Amino acid sequence: MLEDLTFELTSTGETIYDPETITSVTPLNFTVRNLGIEDLTDLGIFVVPSTTVGDVDFPADFPPETDYQDLIRWGEESEEGVAVSGGLLLTVPQNTGPNLVNYVTRQAGSTLANKLPMKDLPANSSLDLVVAIETPPAVTARRVYISLRIDTDV
Repeated sequence: MLEDLTFELTSTGETIYDPETITSVTPLNFTVRNLGIEDLTDLGIFVVPSTTVGDVDFPADFPPETDYQDLIRWGEESEEGVAVSGGLLLTVPQNTGPNLVNYVTRQAGSTLANKLPMKDLPANSSLDLVVAIETPPAVTARRVYISLRIDTDV
């Protein structure tokens, strides 16, 4: 069951309960653990607008939907070669072959229907994800709030 999944910071092993900060150009490694007794197959990861927009002292600059759309647009421009870099870059383990490295775009990783496929996760096992955000060169600084989801339904 998906309720049996936990997310941890790989570097510390601490379970993540609150939002994590990812700094541009510094990838963050996450460990996803299946604590259940059932194997999870047909997993995929995708981005959704955030339900959290910062604390009172440092609130979001834009609504979550704007952050979500900007990340997708930046990823589209990077994939198309319009921009040098920009967007959310996910490195996702696969069942066979090398890890999938992909910008989140309208066609990949932006909805449940086009989730990025992940390695199956047997009971009591884990997998590692790498998440990186790239700010386009034209953007001097930006806080972006999004949520990552893992699901099996299509």
